Amino acid sequence: MNSLTKPENISSLHQGGHNEFDEIPDRTLISTAKWEMEFERTGNRNLLGFGTADMDFRSAAPIAAALERTAKIGHFGYPFKQAGYYDAIIGFYKRKFGWDIKREWISHSTGIYPSMRPLIDQLTEPGDEIIYQSPVHFQFRNIIAAGRRVPVANPLMKRGDRYEIDFDHLESVVSPRTRMLLLCNPHNPVGRVWTHEELKRLADFCVQRNIIVLSDEVYCGLLFKGHSFIPFASISPEASMITVTLTSASKMFNLTGLKHSQVITESPRLMAAYLEGLKQDASGYGGSLFGQAAAEAAYRDCDDWLDRLMEYVTENYHFASEFFERELPDIKVYPMESTYFMWLDISKYGIGDAEMREYFEQKHEIVLNYGIDLGIGGEGHIRFNIGTPRQLLIQGLERMKQALS
Repeated sequence: MNSLTKPENISSLHQGGHNEFDEIPDRTLISTAKWEMEFERTGNRNLLGFGTADMDFRSAAPIAAALERTAKIGHFGYPFKQAGYYDAIIGFYKRKFGWDIKREWISHSTGIYPSMRPLIDQLTEPGDEIIYQSPVHFQFRNIIAAGRRVPVANPLMKRGDRYEIDFDHLESVVSPRTRMLLLCNPHNPVGRVWTHEELKRLADFCVQRNIIVLSDEVYCGLLFKGHSFIPFASISPEASMITVTLTSASKMFNLTGLKHSQVITESPRLMAAYLEGLKQDASGYGGSLFGQAAAEAAYRDCDDWLDRLMEYVTENYHFASEFFERELPDIKVYPMESTYFMWLDISKYGIGDAEMREYFEQKHEIVLNYGIDLGIGGEGHIRFNIGTPRQLLIQGLERMKQALS
């Protein structure tokens, strides 16, 4: 083990000593899909979890305080969203990204993917085509296909070590049955934050062809320095009227278990379609009291925590990148602009996509996400979750070294 990666030297990596994100959770007190589910699935409690898109950090103190206040009141009926809830959301997007949204543009759901279903049901017909840009989370394709619509891939293209939207291919796959495009901004897993130029070109393309855009912007606040997030709907008045923005505090503030998200659109037609779609199963009725309280606190009171988080994730990225360059130089590390995922090309090591899971999990006791599950362009790649304390990251890097050396 390199001297820098010894646990006793971890604190030297942080100015001022102790870092709040260095705390390793006591797994006897919590139960998560990222860790405990994998222990049970495999029967191996020695596994290290770098897969599921959660972080291993405590959420910000103002969020915990809001949840404690809610619990102490002891009344857990249907919640009502008062002005402070909407003000917190509106203030966050104005403060962070300069996007002016209005209260009447905001609805809610339990998550990004559940909010796609009523929009797809109401705004397209069975047999219609919906474009998605792979490699991307497998649920994009699944949701389209499950609704008896036709998933059409427009794979991202590589230009050097950077992924870009392939506009030539996009134009070639559009047909008279193309009704919708699912955008991931920032993009999971490749970590791109799309630029104004890229988004403007995509917006103009979709406006001209009357293609509705569902923009998944759940990672919008997880930005590396030098990169600015631009909400797709803010590109132009015309773009705003064809866009439904799907977002949440969940990924930014580690709140996925609270099942609460926002659905934002300026278009009365698109909002009406979403609300009509909710009637099929009454899924919009009520909502999560705790998710609502947490979201309000996160959007209003946690900017500083988010800044500190991204400083830590950035340190993890540089630490891991240097490790791979030194110990596993045949791994191609793509630059991170956003999220807490490293996107790694391990194809030079000759492990087949079909064998990766068994190889890493059973032989080397490490859980990863495998690019083959994320569609065209994911072959030979892995998604490595670095939203974790440095000491756990070090252990994972050492197991990667053992697996690939």
